[in-house]
Amino acid sequence: MTVEFVPAGSAAELAAIAQLAREIWYEYYVPLIGKAQVDYMVERFQSPSALQQQVAEGYEYFMMRQDGAAGGALGYIAVQAQPAQRQLFISKLYLHRNTRGRGTGRVAMEFIEQLALSRDIALLWLTVNKGNQAVQFYEQLGFHNAGAIVTDIGNGFVMDDFRMEKRLG
Repeated sequence: MTVEFVPAGSAAELAAIAQLAREIWYEYYVPLIGKAQVDYMVERFQSPSALQQQVAEGYEYFMMRQDGAAGGALGYIAVQAQPAQRQLFISKLYLHRNTRGRGTGRVAMEFIEQLALSRDIALLWLTVNKGNQAVQFYEQLGFHNAGAIVTDIGNGFVMDDFRMEKRLG
């Protein structure tokens, strides 16, 4: 499968990503962190207004589509370059349930690595919920666990994550 990464920044593009995020989050994360926290996090971090604010803060969004195919998105990613530290924060990498286990995540990471290398980035990093099976996926791709991070996100909720890092070059 050839995947196309389409930059997204307009209000309509970000609204489409927010709709996809809602679908993915309710399907995948409710069993992991519960509906109340998903409700809160989708509104706070995945709503159209939240995505627009993130773009204003330097985040770059990409919709993932099957190259040449009409129809739904495969998933989406968001990254934030931190050039002073030569780092790239992978804020979001979410796949539609129909695309998981088919190599799409690996293709997305290859895209992210090429983007980082083209910008002279030396380190990729992300956070992932400690109970998320994606921890093993990232380890298979050469990331290492750089430690636990518990972040208070308000409303009585925390994100209980691992920070994963991968050196490039």
